[in-house]
Amino acid sequence: MKFSCYCGETIFDSTDNLPQKGRLIPDQDWLAMFDALEVQVVERLAAGTLSFEAACMKLRELICSPVRGMWQCASCGRLYVDDLEGQLQCYLPEKDETDKRVLRGG
Repeated sequence: MKFSCYCGETIFDSTDNLPQKGRLIPDQDWLAMFDALEVQVVERLAAGTLSFEAACMKLRELICSPVRGMWQCASCGRLYVDDLEGQLQCYLPEKDETDKRVLRGG
């Protein structure tokens, strides 16, 4: 996937481990995700009713379900975030000095 930023820069999302890509989990979904992980994975794995492989698949499913994609333009710093319908919404930094690497890992 690739798309154009309003500044004219192209934002690419063609692989994993990208410094301009992140994931957003809404706070309203955060605790529910952990509750679901405990009930649907940890408890079932501990009880022996779920295999390790099935637990790994369920873990990924539960963690990914509330996630929305987000990307930052390295040139101007705009943030693009998927809304609930999967449409990109753009957020413009307040100042030119805004960090253009907020999605990079540590």
